[in-house]
Amino acid sequence: MFARYPIHLLTLTGAVLLASCGGDDNNTPFNIRPDFIQGTLTAVEYDGVSDDLLTAGLGVSGLQGAAPAYADAQHPTAAELRRKAIYSNYRALLDTTTEGGFGRLYGPNIYRGEVQAHGGKIAGKEYVFLTDSGDGVQRNVTVAVQIPASFDPHNACLVVGASSGSRGVYGAIGTSAEWGLNNGCAVALTDKGTGNGAHDLDSDTVILADGTLASATAAGTASHFTASDAGLDDFSATYPARVAYKHAHSGANPEKDWGLFVLQAAQAAMYVLNLPENFGRENDAGKNLQVLRRNNTLVIAASVSNGGGASLRAAELDSSGLIDAVVVSEPNVQPAQALATGYSVQQGSYQWNQLGRSLYDYTSLLSVLQPCASVGADAAAVGSGSVARCHALQSAGLISGADDAELAADAQQQLRDYGLVPEQDFTQHANSTIKVPQSIAVTYANAYGRFGVSDNLCDFSMAFGPLAPTSATTTQLADLFASGNGIPPTGGIVLIDNKTGSEDRAASADQNLAGHLCLRDLASGANAADETKAQRVAAGIAEVSADPRKLNVPTVIVHGRADAIIPLNHSSRPYFAINQSLGSKANNDLRYVEVLNAHHLDLLNGLFPGYKTRYVGLHYYFGQALDQMYAHLRNGSPLPGNQVVATTPRTDAADLLTTANLPAMQAADNVSSDCRIQLDGKTLTIPAGCGNPAL
Repeated sequence: MFARYPIHLLTLTGAVLLASCGGDDNNTPFNIRPDFIQGTLTAVEYDGVSDDLLTAGLGVSGLQGAAPAYADAQHPTAAELRRKAIYSNYRALLDTTTEGGFGRLYGPNIYRGEVQAHGGKIAGKEYVFLTDSGDGVQRNVTVAVQIPASFDPHNACLVVGASSGSRGVYGAIGTSAEWGLNNGCAVALTDKGTGNGAHDLDSDTVILADGTLASATAAGTASHFTASDAGLDDFSATYPARVAYKHAHSGANPEKDWGLFVLQAAQAAMYVLNLPENFGRENDAGKNLQVLRRNNTLVIAASVSNGGGASLRAAELDSSGLIDAVVVSEPNVQPAQALATGYSVQQGSYQWNQLGRSLYDYTSLLSVLQPCASVGADAAAVGSGSVARCHALQSAGLISGADDAELAADAQQQLRDYGLVPEQDFTQHANSTIKVPQSIAVTYANAYGRFGVSDNLCDFSMAFGPLAPTSATTTQLADLFASGNGIPPTGGIVLIDNKTGSEDRAASADQNLAGHLCLRDLASGANAADETKAQRVAAGIAEVSADPRKLNVPTVIVHGRADAIIPLNHSSRPYFAINQSLGSKANNDLRYVEVLNAHHLDLLNGLFPGYKTRYVGLHYYFGQALDQMYAHLRNGSPLPGNQVVATTPRTDAADLLTTANLPAMQAADNVSSDCRIQLDGKTLTIPAGCGNPAL
């Protein structure tokens, strides 16, 4: 147990006395406004009945129902946009069906496994403001600081939740904020510099921090994102009705600063908590005194997917000791390739010797091969496999086989050899169908290479569709903040092949193989004509590489075995192995939990045929990991051991998922030998089935 806890031993009076003696114990006092905060700080109070911090007044039943409507669809209010954004972000990440466990095992109304009478509605106040990287390149990062009415300064805690994917500021509302607010913690949400910043080039319309619209000229520096390419006019004349997105087209490679923005959100939240209107105090001279400090406030960086990667990067960067712990699920974290060299994974009869490939590397390969790998009976219910893609790949000499089945099998085997585990095969079909690898490849190629929309990289652009670029209506633009996620397809915006002027997949019989081979060449460097572009992309990837050796706080990583968006062999597994063999074990305690029958997008469990009887929600274990970390920091309770958790999916889609399907993560001493994850030298051994011989 850490010496600074339990917090209740430090009285509020004592905290004031400490603050008055001057300075924070790490020389960064939280009673002084950070330079990176922009604009005026104004709070909105939520009563927890008509509106609230966590569900915007919807509660569990509202989140499960139809999307909230606007009184005027062309001019929704900021409050209406906030409500729908919270609704959309909750449902985009979680399985919100009662059968899947929502409202019973997890959800906004659950506290430590118990259903709460508040129904998910949490009263309190919220501040929304912008921050800046300070380098003049990356600006207008949106932060929301939420303070529940139950916040106790004598047992102060703060959860910092970076958005998943490229989502806006409420992108972690259903994950990090759900746990934090139900535990009485303040919550700092951040869009981490990606966010849902769209610029409609035809109408020159941009989105403001509260989701309302303005012309780019009128918005000025208040615009969440305005494209500023030198060749923008010529591009728009040639390719009308296009949209630029912040993550892809800002020219800032925002991912390189994800860790910084998580730290800024934490620092900003500590400042807000210390305002006199909250828990700060003023002395006789009118100076704001610091009450909540590092030594009496527990800070946990916690999120999923891209937000999880951002949390780990923040902990690596945190030289001041602000973050006390990290809890992440399916993190998009890319260990530096030089650090991952030489490590291998043994999972049952499978062995992989090349770990830690970059997100762009494996995703660009998926965008090429998966449409063919998804041909066949297994994929028929959830996939949109393309026989024409198989034939085109065969003609290009990239796969081989005597018939369509053999061609698909060869494409699948190449993905297996590249580090994708067998359990990912089925989820890859659905991911390809909803165009996940295609859209990630386009967005991240632009972001890593710092290309603007007018660079027309690989002849890809973004526009309202569905099948060809269409000028946006006022109603579509007005809804984009609430329904969009920062990366197409989203809010009616789709990928466009500029060669044909058609939606990417509809551009040709082979689903625009030429465009995706171009993206793949930027990862492999195979095309000498694009060598300079490939070098730019490689430089951007190097900027986002993680260093597990720098992790110096207790951490739990939870990852689903069937995750086909962030494959384990290139993210959590090498990150854990590097940390365990090269990290300073005196300063950190990293635990890795791998969950069977779980994947990246829980929402698919309630959407696609076969998912309900194949998978359970990984979100349940994210909450469990937070519970165990909190108990560890407060009371010295043990963290979970490094283990595989063998869940049991339902046999009938109509059945209710229960705790009988979801065994608890065990402390290290209680993990059975057939479920224990172990590192021997540089070989990470992962139990194949954890007591299940079928696996």
